[in-house]
Amino acid sequence: MLESLIVLGCLVVGQPEAKPAADKPGEAKPASEELAAQVRSLVRQLDAPKLEERNAAEEALVKLGSAVLDLLPKDVDASQAEVALRVARIRNKLQRTDAESAMQASRVTLRGKLPLTKILEAFQQQTGNKIADVRREAVPNVPDPELAVDFDKTPFWQALDQVLDQAGLSVYPYGEGRTVQVVKPSAEEGSRSKRACYRGPFRFEPVSIFAERDLRKPAGGTLKLEMEVTWEPRIEPVTLVQRMSDLKATDDRGQAVAAADREAAPEIPVEAGTLGKKVVLPLAALSRDARQIARLNGRINVIVPGKAETFRFTDLAKAKNVERRAAGVTVVLEQVLKNNQLWEVLVLIRFDSAGEALASHRTWILSNPAFLEGPDGKPIELASMETTKQTENEVGMGYLFAIDGPLENHVFVYKTPGMIFSTPLDYEFRDVPLP
Repeated sequence: MLESLIVLGCLVVGQPEAKPAADKPGEAKPASEELAAQVRSLVRQLDAPKLEERNAAEEALVKLGSAVLDLLPKDVDASQAEVALRVARIRNKLQRTDAESAMQASRVTLRGKLPLTKILEAFQQQTGNKIADVRREAVPNVPDPELAVDFDKTPFWQALDQVLDQAGLSVYPYGEGRTVQVVKPSAEEGSRSKRACYRGPFRFEPVSIFAERDLRKPAGGTLKLEMEVTWEPRIEPVTLVQRMSDLKATDDRGQAVAAADREAAPEIPVEAGTLGKKVVLPLAALSRDARQIARLNGRINVIVPGKAETFRFTDLAKAKNVERRAAGVTVVLEQVLKNNQLWEVLVLIRFDSAGEALASHRTWILSNPAFLEGPDGKPIELASMETTKQTENEVGMGYLFAIDGPLENHVFVYKTPGMIFSTPLDYEFRDVPLP
């Protein structure tokens, strides 16, 4: 039982509130049109004769936020070298700002005594995190208890755990669809709030611990602590990396608890659409005199993709090693070949720094949208694909399409995150009982 587990030490960073939309869009141009016009004007100013005007335009574009990423020009004329440099710099800044904002907790403000359904609806509306009480999908007339809540810009997971504690409910984070699935626990779990450690949009919880001893090696043995890591649905990590050298623990006697292998750094791939992953922390076996892990501090690296960038390639029949660059990624259309009855588009995706995102688990990049646009502008889905190359920062892909006739007037469209971010998150558990 982990009911008495006390968790301390996880800080939560504030999240800036989103700007409200225009109240009466019908009285003026739609916000997107006005923003696009503003971006075009500022991009032109990046080529102004005076340095202060160019600097002011760059600063103004950065202040407009990540919404302008899709509006910035993808290709700048070769004669405008400074404009190209400034646009690239703006993209990098906005990608990083967007990623930093995403790694902050969503917040909830709600007070009063309300039905559970209304509380969950408010949480969803305020945070953008999809929540589903899956009990109601299977059983009609599920009770809808009224609960007392008092949240003032409370981080999402803390607020949700307090609500679920009142209702005697839990979360299943391994379903598909990037949805927080509210469920009835199979057994009494105790307080979710007391078991958890929170860090930004992430939640950490020790869920099991067991000892293992090899009877042929009496001096050996391991202690394995299983930790569940969950995140808000708006976050899409692709890999978790737990370096065992980043663990530090002591038992209730004050003795250090060593990692089983301090050199190990297991990578834990994340299945697309899920909200959680279990991470096993192998520790050295403890003396039977120890009754609990008094304190465990750890750090895990979360690999998260940045905002998607769109790349378009024309004149496919003649295209060879055509490069397009945005933020921290370069997409190279190497060539287009006839492959029996199919057309094969060979593409190389190169990141300035992919970190550990491409080290061994790259299933996320296989989900990047890639398609042809026909002369009518309609997308033509790919027939199949294959990986042709992989290095630390590169992945080569071959995309096969079945189309009738020549490639004339077709466009190849590829979308991929503009940058890959590795964010370290600290967590701490206390008073974890030993088996």
